[in-house]
Amino acid sequence: MSQQRTRSTGIRSIGYDPTTKALLVICESGDAYRYAGITKEVYENLIAAPSRERFVRESIQGRYPREKYPCMVVGEDV
Repeated sequence: MSQQRTRSTGIRSIGYDPTTKALLVICESGDAYRYAGITKEVYENLIAAPSRERFVRESIQGRYPREKYPCMVVGEDV
């Protein structure tokens, strides 16, 4: 899964694997969240959103299973 740096406040980078439908969001704090079951359409809407942090909060959190990984380094695999 490759990571894409973002300009969104609070989010350092986003990565998506269409094969496993996994989304990895690395926050500025270093915490990382891996969401399962994310469709390509949801990922594309996230990338196109004016505020990616808001999109994650309103359209992904609480709707998809997630795992938290504390203090990830950009580019580190999970």
